Amino acid sequence: MVVGNMSPNCVVLILAGFAVIMTATGEEAAGNRMYLAVFDHRYSATYIEWIETKKPLQNETLFSISYASLDHHWTALAVDYHTGNVTFHDKENHWIFLSDDFVLEDNGTAYSIEGGTSGRVNGLAIDWLAKNVYWVDEGYNWIKMTNYTGGGEVVIADVGFEKPSGIACHPSQGYLFWTELGDKYPPKIERSTMAGNNRITIVDGLTEPRSIAVDTILDRIYWTDNNATAIKVESSDLDGNGRRTEISEPKSLGVFDSIAVDEDYIYVVLHHISLDNIIRYYKKAAPNELVYEYNVGTAVKLLDLCVAGPNIQSQPVTSPCDGNTCGHYCVSAANNNHECLCRDNYVLHPNGTCSIDLTTYQQPFCVIGRTNSISSFHPTLLHYDLPYKAEYIFEILSGTSVAIDVTAIAIDIHSNLMFFADDSQNKIFYARMEGGEYPVAIHEYGTGRIDGMAVDWLPENLILYYVDYVKETRGSLRYDGESLNIQYDVTKPTSIAIDPFARYMFWTEETSPAKVVRSDLDFTNRRELTDIGLQNPTGMTVDLKQKRIYIVGSDSTMIYSINYDGTIKEIIGRSKYPAIDITIYQDFMLLAEPYNSTSGIVEAIHISTGEHEGSINVNSSITAIEFADESTQPVPIPTTKVAAMTTVAKSPNDESSSIVLIGGVGGAVVVIIILLIVIICVVLTKRSKRPEPRQEPFARDGPHPNVAAVNVIEPPTYESIATGNETNIIDKKDLGKKEGFDNALYMTCLPPPRYSPSPVNTPATDTEYVDLNVNAPTVPNVTYNRNLFS
Repeated sequence: MVVGNMSPNCVVLILAGFAVIMTATGEEAAGNRMYLAVFDHRYSATYIEWIETKKPLQNETLFSISYASLDHHWTALAVDYHTGNVTFHDKENHWIFLSDDFVLEDNGTAYSIEGGTSGRVNGLAIDWLAKNVYWVDEGYNWIKMTNYTGGGEVVIADVGFEKPSGIACHPSQGYLFWTELGDKYPPKIERSTMAGNNRITIVDGLTEPRSIAVDTILDRIYWTDNNATAIKVESSDLDGNGRRTEISEPKSLGVFDSIAVDEDYIYVVLHHISLDNIIRYYKKAAPNELVYEYNVGTAVKLLDLCVAGPNIQSQPVTSPCDGNTCGHYCVSAANNNHECLCRDNYVLHPNGTCSIDLTTYQQPFCVIGRTNSISSFHPTLLHYDLPYKAEYIFEILSGTSVAIDVTAIAIDIHSNLMFFADDSQNKIFYARMEGGEYPVAIHEYGTGRIDGMAVDWLPENLILYYVDYVKETRGSLRYDGESLNIQYDVTKPTSIAIDPFARYMFWTEETSPAKVVRSDLDFTNRRELTDIGLQNPTGMTVDLKQKRIYIVGSDSTMIYSINYDGTIKEIIGRSKYPAIDITIYQDFMLLAEPYNSTSGIVEAIHISTGEHEGSINVNSSITAIEFADESTQPVPIPTTKVAAMTTVAKSPNDESSSIVLIGGVGGAVVVIIILLIVIICVVLTKRSKRPEPRQEPFARDGPHPNVAAVNVIEPPTYESIATGNETNIIDKKDLGKKEGFDNALYMTCLPPPRYSPSPVNTPATDTEYVDLNVNAPTVPNVTYNRNLFS
């Protein structure tokens, strides 16, 4: 079986020597199948292997190879035993596929059900009762779900992640499990409902829990964990209790990776210290006893493993989603119940139907300044294997009487505000990111040029910072435009970024050599951090998690990184073209790269590896970039401390104290009377000196203001909801023209529509054989040709 427009071969793999051990212990449960995602370095080919674990064994064991490809790279898989569907992820092209019945003797086809992954999907889980697929995306730090038909996607969880890895589910109990490998969020195992509710940590104290599996028969979870001294398989019940070590091997052996369980065995992939890839079988009844193993060598990389069977995936007479009335998705819940979910950007109604909210823009989204406009797109567009990506970049603001020239953008996602500097009018504007809102000018800078802006989004602050390249100043404004501070201590400043938690401001100066400077947010304690290898630094951003600054320039493709005190400076990647601006989202740097006066690209580069992970040609010049998502602007959860009223007994001999604390009922009455008197005095004073109220866009005191009431389209039935490109149903009303803008702000773009690449096919002809234990054959026994695997 092959992917894309492949003219596929069905290849059968002979694994000699495997049957000898299995024959001696052949107790596998009837009907179970093992599946492997494999990458063969000898041919740069990827494929899926499977075998009937109970099939008659003779002198050799046959693994069927399907969906072989030279142009894809499978990294994870999951299986529905009853339908024969196998889902697998393509790292190379960022797609998730779902096959037809995997054991059909005639043609088998796999279709894409989701696209635009980060490429770092290392875990998939399948809900065989509700027919849904779940995956963890390490690059975007979220868990998502879609159904077998690929009718959209739902975010199950997208906060509190640093490096999510493994995922598994127990549909009949309504549970979803996953592992976290991070440092900020310590390694652990979490659990939620299949809809993502009631999320809790059930296992902690781990080191590297890469993979997880569920024993649906015994109601236990199994996971791998690798630490400094041992590699282990552990287990617990579904609540994290009854934890025990099942398998423990010395660290010198290598690392445990993928894991699966059935009625009899624990299956685990061992990446040996010698670089060999080994499949190990341990008896569940005596798990420290290795039953057998098979070494496929160093040329074949085992990327994922799973086992499916009729008892492992029990099928009730009626499934929880039979006869459901959900508008978009039905997911399994405990006790054969179900829950309804809606696709991203939709609102769920009590009757299970879904409707889109047209008044506000749903995060996450990326905003770019372009020729005479500001536009936005969903971040997954960067990774989609789509033709004509620019069609899915949505213009949200444009000029008419004058051509707007955006030089800087800043966003406060909590206040739902976007700020931008327009050099054609020499003004800073803000606009609410809601349907029908026009920009409002809050600051005019005359002959200057604002090259960088940043916001302090914390509720108690709400301040906009900027640098003016021409006037050589840095300053700050309240969100309503009230000037707070302006300093003339900079030389040709070109970009600015802040950390509101560390209370630092950073900026670049176009000196010779160019440098990075830091001060406190109150403009004091100015300190030059370091020189950088750029002549024209043009953009910078702060990584709050890593406490680092990333800097780009128009004279180089190098991306520089420095720490907050400037003592560590390094080059962490290179862009395709010199970049004018940079922002970050999750594990990616997003760079705005104009390569001539009329064209430019947005490029995604992985922060840790520097790998190029996708791009978009925006078909116009690009001047600025910013990202909008709550993950990029975290807000601390407020804690309220209640001071207790305490009665202190003063010693008669204690003459040094002059403080009297009032306690008891009488003291409380006195305090209340005093407070009433103070309140009355304040009210009378305010009545006599009441100033004219200030017209502020929002309050500066207290928490961020709530977005105005959502105008929801209430559908009588699900069928009344548009299911195609949702922007077609948005009515852009002509509200008049203000400040030279062609239209009010309309945040209309959604994730790319459901676009599918060519499906994968597999005929049952042209069978070939290869033994993975020997070197690559001198004659091409496996015909990996480009015309077959395209």
